[in-house]
Amino acid sequence: MSTTTPRTRSWWGWGWEDAALSDRDCLAYGALLPGLAETPIPPPEIRELELRPPRLSAPASLGRFVSVDPRDRASHTYGKAYRDVVRALHRQLDNAPDLVARPTSERDVVDLLDWASRSDVAVIPFGGGSSVVGGVEYDGGDHAGVVSLDLTELNRVLEIDHDSRAARIEAGAFGP
Repeated sequence: MSTTTPRTRSWWGWGWEDAALSDRDCLAYGALLPGLAETPIPPPEIRELELRPPRLSAPASLGRFVSVDPRDRASHTYGKAYRDVVRALHRQLDNAPDLVARPTSERDVVDLLDWASRSDVAVIPFGGGSSVVGGVEYDGGDHAGVVSLDLTELNRVLEIDHDSRAARIEAGAFGP
């Protein structure tokens, strides 16, 4: 029986945490791109970040799937556009979400949205985290707080119609 350790995605950029370029590689690639800093910026570590404290707490009924963990909050601040990666690399996470929710059922989503609506909390859907258009970034409006609604646990194929070749698949499923 073989066991595998799940790989962890980089919270601040593309790829896997265990596959980052070495300083030597960064210097070599940097030499090909004029105008870059001569010294590579080391990848940010969660313990270095100065995230604003969460402005709210989820009710106990949602606590099973809601996190205030700094890594969760940091990894849900931006997508993966160049400007997002640069800001994260420079440890600029001014509008990190207050909470990250990972519902496992439709009921969880409904309960979260009901609470957020009653509590004036902004909810931002977060799929695979690869947005390059700013769609997962909070714009700093007048809400009591912000929840990043991470859909990755909603990843099942619910129904397949073999005749039409259509399928009903939850929002967090990776494809194809």
